[in-house]
Amino acid sequence: MGIYRLILASPRQPEAPRLVAEHIDPSWLKQRGYEIARTLGDAAAVWAARPGSDRQLALHCRTGHALAIVSA
Repeated sequence: MGIYRLILASPRQPEAPRLVAEHIDPSWLKQRGYEIARTLGDAAAVWAARPGSDRQLALHCRTGHALAIVSA
């Protein structure tokens, strides 16, 4: 059992992502990611596996923001 992190990358500074939350349950972070996407105006965003990674999820918003769940 590990810790997972929810990370947010802004379209203005994609090379400097910031930590939004940490939790032991990735499904809790997925829900938090959906809430953040809604506040950014993208209620239709869907989580998907990150290319080249079987253990990380990514959510891309129409605004250019990107959220990712990574294991710590």
